[in-house]
This record gives sequence, C-alpha cells and structure tokens, in this order.
Amino acid sequence: MLFDYHLHSQFSADSEMTMDQLCQAAVKLGLDEIAITDHHDIDYQDDTIEFLIDKKEYLKEIEKFQQKYKKQIKIKKGIEIGLQPHIYKECRKYISDDFDFVIGSFHTAEHADLYNGDFFAGYSQWEAYIQYLKSVLEVVQNYDDYSVIGHLDIIRRYGDFETQPELLKNKEAFDLIKQILKVIINKNRGLEVNTSGYRIDGKNPLPSFEILKLYHQLGGEILTIGSDSHNIEDITKKFDYTISRLKEIGFNQLTTFAHLEPKFHKI
Repeated sequence: MLFDYHLHSQFSADSEMTMDQLCQAAVKLGLDEIAITDHHDIDYQDDTIEFLIDKKEYLKEIEKFQQKYKKQIKIKKGIEIGLQPHIYKECRKYISDDFDFVIGSFHTAEHADLYNGDFFAGYSQWEAYIQYLKSVLEVVQNYDDYSVIGHLDIIRRYGDFETQPELLKNKEAFDLIKQILKVIINKNRGLEVNTSGYRIDGKNPLPSFEILKLYHQLGGEILTIGSDSHNIEDITKKFDYTISRLKEIGFNQLTTFAHLEPKFHKI
C-alpha cells in the first residue's frame, strides 16, 4: 500500500497546487491513499502571511474530491495545525472530531517565527536548538489533540548557519529529544517521516534517521510518511529510499488514520 500523508493544496497560503491537481497527481502516481493536510496556524508569528483555514469550506472541498475520486483513491481529511503553548484551547476547538488525521507541527517557538529567523535572534546555534526542543517538550507534555508530530527536527532547516548538525550529537538536545519521544509513545501518539528534509542535506528526512532509530529503540510504532508537498513534483519524492532505510532501522509497518484512529500496514 502506497500513501502520502502530508500534502498541501490552495488552502495553504504557500502551496502551488489546487486540491484537484493534487488528487490527480496522486492518482497518476498510483497512490492508494492520501491525507490532505493544509496549514492552520493560529496566531502565526509573521504578519506578512496568514495560515488560517475556514474549516467548513475546507472539509466541504475535501468531501467533493473524495466523491469525485472515490473509485481511484482514498482521500482522508487531514490538517497540519501549528502548536504553541498559549493556544491549546483554540486548537482543541478547531480539531473537535471533524478530521481523520492531525499533524501537530512547530513553525514558531517562544512567540517568534522560525522561517523568517526571528526566533534565532539572541541565540547561538545550539542555544536556539535547545530552546526549540524545550518548547516542543512543553507542548507534547500538555497537549494531546494530534495524531503525529510533524518534522520534529525542522529547526535544522532554519537559521543562518553554515552547518545543520545532527541534533542528537549534543547531550542536552539528545536528552530533550528522548524525553519528547517517550512522552509521544506513552500517549499513543506518533511521528511523521517528512521527506522534505532531504532538501537540507540530501541525506535525511525530518526527523533524521538517527532520531528515528532512537524512536524505534524506545518502542515507537506509530509512523506516517509524507512528502510535505506544495507542488506536484515533490509528491512521494524519495519514498522508496526512505522506506528501505526505515526497514533497515527495524520498522516493519507504517500508519494511516481514519477518524483519528491508527491503522497499521506492513512494509
């Protein structure tokens, strides 16, 4: 079974695909199932762009294409929701029980945007990484309304640094990531393997294979795979390679979701 569980349509302000184009491309690629996971970031920390979705309109559009392509592909109602400690109530209200699948992601930390670099002001490289991980840990300890954590080590993508090191090489970062993974596992939540990570160093998805090894060692089982595509060309990019590496680590299944409940598929 082949699926892509991180895809963005025109409902995401930074996507180049319409929902119909996305679905057509998935069918042509022979996918069995997709989750459309557009951005909803409440109180996003950059006033130049807005990642908010009218849920009623969004779900209605997904339902239209579920019907249109029902004989060709399964289309799940997903969302990528930006998590911050001060918006738990708003996130819970938005999610309610309307979705099949929820990616909990971190595009901001400490009320500052990662992408535009605001978050890094005043921090050294490793100080920024540590503070980001502390923010993630705080959220996963106190918020449960998500299926998987998206691109856990996305912090490596940002900041004007010459290198993007493996976070586990730093002891404090290692300890924080281990705590994050233990919380996720204990709460029966999962990780996504986001293949957009190869755009950083050409070698790793997000999270890195080293973090995925640690997740496996700790007993993590819920694992989705997604391309984080904002254009047709990136859908399922490097999936075969990534899945082969996941098998080497010891994973023997990947996960899809229906009504927020995980379903496992042998790989």
